[in-house]
Amino acid sequence: MTDLFREVEEDLRREQFSKLWDKYGLHLIAVAAGIVLIAAAIIGWRAWSYAQKVEVSARFDEVARQAERAAPDEAALLFGELAAGTSGGYETLARLREAAALLETGDRAAALAAYERVAAQSGAPAIMRGMARIKAAFILVDEASYDDMKARLQPLLASSSPWRENALELLALSAAKAGVWQDVNTNAQSIIDNPATPPGLRDRAHVMQALAAPHLPRAGEEAAPAPEEAAQPAQPEAVEPGPDAQQETE
Repeated sequence: MTDLFREVEEDLRREQFSKLWDKYGLHLIAVAAGIVLIAAAIIGWRAWSYAQKVEVSARFDEVARQAERAAPDEAALLFGELAAGTSGGYETLARLREAAALLETGDRAAALAAYERVAAQSGAPAIMRGMARIKAAFILVDEASYDDMKARLQPLLASSSPWRENALELLALSAAKAGVWQDVNTNAQSIIDNPATPPGLRDRAHVMQALAAPHLPRAGEEAAPAPEEAAQPAQPEAVEPGPDAQQETE
């Protein structure tokens, strides 16, 4: 009797499954085929992307080897052509190498333009854009105004920026050129206060503080007057006439 009930139950299950398959079988096949196609597309795209990266990496290595044996202007041309024909991280690296080669040729304007192009690339890694901004500021520090340098380097002054100390050094140099010695001292002190500052950069900050020290007011002294205030002659105080002067007048 138990076997009979089991056979009846299995027949019912087969009948229900058959009805479900007749109703939804094609849909299930379509879903399964879609999953297989999507998985195949993802795997194919990853394989193609990896092959592209390997190819670009090999091209970059070859161009770098050629640039080592070439003159600076030829090296700049090689890296410029590589950057124009690729994208992503290798384009950014090629632009940076192109800018360095242009600077080596003495073409400061072209090198500056190349660095600023990298700094403006929204898709480039933040650390690369920061490096390009620092390199551009090094080119400009001798000729740009202090206000211009502050505007250019402001994005790198956040405590989380890996280029913060380099930006502070450039600001201190620009402040020294402008004669703003208090800012020279403040920026140098910020470099020194960071325990992660490299020794060479810390030593240069101490040198800048030593250069600024003679121009800073000593403890208890007031700051020197502004140049336009110092240029004005002192006005004599009014003196009331004494009794003798009044008699002479009479």
